Amino acid sequence: MKQTIDRRGFVKRIGLGAAALAIPNCLRAADAPAGDKPNIVFILADDLGWSDVGCYGHPFHETPNIDRLAAGGMRFTDAYAACSVCSPTRASIMTGKYPATLGLTDWIPGLRNSARFKLLMPDFIKRLPLEEITIAEMLKAAGYVTGAVGKWHLGPKGFWPENQGFDVNIGGNHTGTPAGGYFLPNRMTLKNMKKGDYLTDRLSIEGAKFIEANKDRPFFLYQSYHSVHTPIQAKKAYVEKYKGKKSPDGGRYHPTYAGMIQSLDEGVGRILDQLDKLKLTRNTLVFFMSDNGGLNSVTAVLPLRAGKGHIYEGGIREPMIVRYPKAIKAGATCAEPVSSVDFLPTIMDIAGVKLSHKIDGLSFASLLKGQKKTLGRKAIYWHHPHYSPQGGRPASAIRCGAYKLIKLYEGDKIELYNLKDDISEKTDLVEKEPKRTAEMKKMLDAWLKEVKAKFPKPNPNYKQRTGKKKRAAKEQPATKVKKGSEDGDFDVLTSAGVDKSELGYAVRTGDMGVALKKLDKPLGAQAVFKVKLKSLMKGSSLGIYRNGFLAFGDGVDDASLIKCGLYLGGQRKYVIAEGALGARQVIKPMTGDPLGEFSLTVTADLKRQTVTMICGEQKLTLKLSGKLKSVTHAGYSGMRTTTAFSKLNITGK
Repeated sequence: MKQTIDRRGFVKRIGLGAAALAIPNCLRAADAPAGDKPNIVFILADDLGWSDVGCYGHPFHETPNIDRLAAGGMRFTDAYAACSVCSPTRASIMTGKYPATLGLTDWIPGLRNSARFKLLMPDFIKRLPLEEITIAEMLKAAGYVTGAVGKWHLGPKGFWPENQGFDVNIGGNHTGTPAGGYFLPNRMTLKNMKKGDYLTDRLSIEGAKFIEANKDRPFFLYQSYHSVHTPIQAKKAYVEKYKGKKSPDGGRYHPTYAGMIQSLDEGVGRILDQLDKLKLTRNTLVFFMSDNGGLNSVTAVLPLRAGKGHIYEGGIREPMIVRYPKAIKAGATCAEPVSSVDFLPTIMDIAGVKLSHKIDGLSFASLLKGQKKTLGRKAIYWHHPHYSPQGGRPASAIRCGAYKLIKLYEGDKIELYNLKDDISEKTDLVEKEPKRTAEMKKMLDAWLKEVKAKFPKPNPNYKQRTGKKKRAAKEQPATKVKKGSEDGDFDVLTSAGVDKSELGYAVRTGDMGVALKKLDKPLGAQAVFKVKLKSLMKGSSLGIYRNGFLAFGDGVDDASLIKCGLYLGGQRKYVIAEGALGARQVIKPMTGDPLGEFSLTVTADLKRQTVTMICGEQKLTLKLSGKLKSVTHAGYSGMRTTTAFSKLNITGK
């Protein structure tokens, strides 16, 4: 028998303890035998990339427990977070609504508007409204005991799990990153912290305790890990283990990040083992998901494009697994697109709780049970009108079947991709498929109007810092970089300062800084660049930012530049990127000495719209989007680092 839950704002007004007593008799646990209700465990990882686990093809990371979960349930290949950053996705899970519907469209508190951004970002609500009905409230009203363990990040005190339907809150507060790091004691709201304990382990222990304490009644456990969000910290033994491990594909991977993933996987294993021990496995519905894509500075998320903070697949497509032995065939795979807005209706469907308020998500219980192969949904939507710390730009998107249309608000640009044939989003089909482009854009625009979406606007204060003009302090980039002795050699300096070095220049950069010179005349057919670079960052820690890039293009803003160079810190790789790093790019693992000197030869063929980089024996080629008509500026780029560069040798026509 399904139960109906109406809007329950009174629950939040009078407090959970009293509210539990105020729930009508028809909604109390006594209405149905406990054995008829499935237990529900929702395991949410943070910043875990789609291809970061073994069952999704990662050749280096070790995830036997997550793989075990997939072997016993259904693995989704096309599962999406509702946003490329955390808070909006978490709100969508809790409510079944798109972030744009809620008005919570960015991570809390988000970036501030700045003169370095072309567009002004709209404001958004920085808490999950108490008026919204959450999974926990609905299940609590249906007789479940509810517990939240770990990251919350959906508002200040007064909007924490205990205010949103959870009987138990262990560690959940306003912060997105673990305050004070992963090694306890830290500044989180955890009791009895033991020095040296690892946070992921502690949260796993707390989750297992919650299951033990509530084994005789239906429970909902929201096991929300901070891993593998920054800071990138792992147990020393695990770091050493992965430093010494050889990758079967010859790639070089971040050992500390791999260690964090191992701890996350062990946490999943602890939860699964507890269910086995208490003989609860068969009647427990287990979800595993990540809140957004992987961070490109530590993981590549190949073959997907970009990562966290970007509207491309690497930022929103997630590893997702569901296990429910009563109904799901072991080892199943599903390619139907689903979204994080679908969890609430799916859980209520299986738990026998009827929805009576409007949401955006659809139940995919029929997919889990093998009753259907498709949901018959017209589209899945995204709206993130904000810049991200990872280089993402304000954008909206829609997926219809195999096709995905992206609207980038800088320059009002539209892109179209066939994800079935082009999962890496390399080939823009806007010009080849104008009819489909128009239809999907019309659908996206109609949805944005329906949810009353807010949009970015032109920034009247947007300016570039130049090396020849002194600017007022209020116009400086967000990351302050001291002036250099050689700044005058450059026409454009953004978050960068230039001094002398043995190679020629020492370029100091803040958040994605650039130092550019304007060419004497534009190159419209071909440009060939030769440059040497070497990191000047001291120390052996993999956490040190080491990188350096040749930068060139037909403009001076981040979106107009092509960057060719190397990451030399944690995950070492060669890269060619068009626009923001991590947006449109091609990469290869780097196996040489990261502290050595590198010689790059880069050829930009503007007729063929290709860029090729040769460094030693490595060769990379990126097919451009077709927008680079000439090269007017060239120079250097970096991210929070200091790199030595030789003076550019430029030829072309």
